[in-house]
Amino acid sequence: MTIEKFADLFRLRIKLDECRDKIIPGKRGHLYFADGELYLMVIDGPPAKPIRWEALGGKLWLGDISLNAKGRRAQDVRIEAIPIENALAAIRMVRARQKRVLSSEERETWLARLRK
Repeated sequence: MTIEKFADLFRLRIKLDECRDKIIPGKRGHLYFADGELYLMVIDGPPAKPIRWEALGGKLWLGDISLNAKGRRAQDVRIEAIPIENALAAIRMVRARQKRVLSSEERETWLARLRK
């Protein structure tokens, strides 16, 4: 699966990171694809229980929980080869927002507000 198909399937936004790689950003971390496999990466994110990360499947690496520059607890996490069945849980763990889909009535209402 490619990142474009994945993003369309789950209504997610794709952005380019500083290395010009395509990622799906979230508030806690981001998702990306490498060799057709789904990966999750969190850098200096708030710690979560290890069992929640393990529930995503794949090869898990957990960093130490330490204090970040602001004095808050932070942890690094990387999960390789997450099964697609656990993709929705991975989206929730990185706190990625889905695109909003408006109904035709809502769309007309928004367009009418813009015209005023």
